[in-house]
Amino acid sequence: MPTKGGKMISPVVDIQPHLRGFHDYKKVREEMVFLKNLGFGRVYFVLCQPGYSAFSDPTISVMQPEKGTGNHTLESILALGDPNYAYLYEAQRLGMEAWAIIKPYESGTGFTIPHGTNAALSKQIETIGGQHINFDNLISNNPELRVKRKPEQDSILNRLNEPIETLEVAFSLDSFRQKISSEEYFEFKGLTDSEIQIPKITLWHSEDNGKYNKYDGNIEVTSKFEYRQVKDGNGFSLSDKPKRFLVLTVKNISLPEKHPYLAITLGHYKDLYTIPYSMIRAFTPTGEVPLTTGIHVRSPLSKEEGRKPPKEREWGLESHTVKGEEAARLFKDWGFEFEFQGAGFWGDGWVSNPVYGIAKGNRKYMGGTPCEAYPEVQDYWLDQVQRVMKMGFDGIDFRLQNHSGMVSDYVNYGYNEPIINRYKEKYGVDILKVPADPLKIMKIRGEFFLSFLEKAADIIHSSGKKIQVHLRHAHENPVLSDDFNELGFWAMPKILLDWKKTVDLADEVTIKHYYHGNYRPRMGDSIKTYASEKGKRVWVHNYFTQGDGVNYDFLKAIEKDKRIGGILMYEVNRGLLYTGFPDQKWGQNEQNINNLQSVLLELNK
Repeated sequence: MPTKGGKMISPVVDIQPHLRGFHDYKKVREEMVFLKNLGFGRVYFVLCQPGYSAFSDPTISVMQPEKGTGNHTLESILALGDPNYAYLYEAQRLGMEAWAIIKPYESGTGFTIPHGTNAALSKQIETIGGQHINFDNLISNNPELRVKRKPEQDSILNRLNEPIETLEVAFSLDSFRQKISSEEYFEFKGLTDSEIQIPKITLWHSEDNGKYNKYDGNIEVTSKFEYRQVKDGNGFSLSDKPKRFLVLTVKNISLPEKHPYLAITLGHYKDLYTIPYSMIRAFTPTGEVPLTTGIHVRSPLSKEEGRKPPKEREWGLESHTVKGEEAARLFKDWGFEFEFQGAGFWGDGWVSNPVYGIAKGNRKYMGGTPCEAYPEVQDYWLDQVQRVMKMGFDGIDFRLQNHSGMVSDYVNYGYNEPIINRYKEKYGVDILKVPADPLKIMKIRGEFFLSFLEKAADIIHSSGKKIQVHLRHAHENPVLSDDFNELGFWAMPKILLDWKKTVDLADEVTIKHYYHGNYRPRMGDSIKTYASEKGKRVWVHNYFTQGDGVNYDFLKAIEKDKRIGGILMYEVNRGLLYTGFPDQKWGQNEQNINNLQSVLLELNK
């Protein structure tokens, strides 16, 4: 399906989300015939990882059938044998190219279930917040191969064994501006003294982050107004001058010894904004302790299991996380999903929420993100590459973006032994003793990853196939930011690649940006120019379901950029087809199909 300007358009099939609606050979064949009839000549497939790790939400995982979840992934796997091969075969049978998308860092989001519970189809790995489930085979069996967080000092570790006696929450009384979408900002005007309402705080506690009980002791809550420096979850200053805050302090807390989880609910929370990752603090008898905080709460996908008390419930059947009023309703019997989507997502992390979850300490690892510096990790990735080549895919597109690296303070990760050693060799600094430059850590990690890409390229080229790699403008102009297209964005693995060397070894290149309907040709400008001058096709993204849709102005702007040779349509599930989940919805997305065809007709005049 080329455009008038010769740009190829190819759809992306994310296989595992499709499997939630029951798929057999007939259903897979129908989907490929549908894409062929639309005129597509190449299809990309995001492969299921070994072990079927969960992706962006808990529903994209293997669940027990007959629990009323509507998730039929397990039955689909039994019907298809190897879903990756089934899709490959049906695409090539129709004469289409079939490219595999491998996401090396997609080892599982690492959603949790409460401590002491069980998920029938997954191994459990202990962490702050409960037990991780639904990792891939590598991380399920070798959790120590994940990216490590900077270790705490011994004095802090000792303090974590002490009980929390005091909590503190600070709410902004001064104005701030926060991005809430690609082109929109929320403007908080601030509060005058007459507008301030001191909220009633209720304290809750839990042993397992599954069942929360109301605190029945006598606590003292005090309030004061104070000027403070504003910092985000990574410790970056957000204003030049201190801002005015309402500081609420909860004193005289005396919790059971084995209850490391707290929650606070606010009787009034409207217009009370905080950054929970930096403005909720806790103190033991000897000083402040690090915390993991969150506003996202687990929720039921199975109504049958949702009616049971936490201890009797079958876990691993959860739905999307919730926040706001729904979180305040559910947290008492479901607990918090900590470290979901990082701190900012769009802006600096300001939120107004009726409930906040609080856990003592920090997680030791970056969710399910494997560390590329370990030979075992690279061997595991290379084994996937060899398997994909043996299957007969026409090429492999390596996508950095993933759902395994959600953290609220990304600057503190990358402290695995090989990285520590390489940093000392390269810069003469022991980062266990002297503060590290996070960008230098990212660069070292990128060098290790590039060494994997070079080995992968050799395997792919020796098989007579092609390699494609995802890059973005942040590799040209790296900064410490968690905005959508930056290195610290929650879905990035937090590595800095040498983009020129990457383009040199690749046959085709993807510029992986969120454009949200506004194509900006200068983003990734040097990468596009360098790749196109070397005769390598450059692809950009168009999302059906994440803000772009299909519109004439957007595609026309891409059409004008002579360096671009392809457009990836993300993604077939919901974008072009309804594939049976949720609510057994099947069929074509006629609106998007008609829009796409109309736009292409207009472009090709």
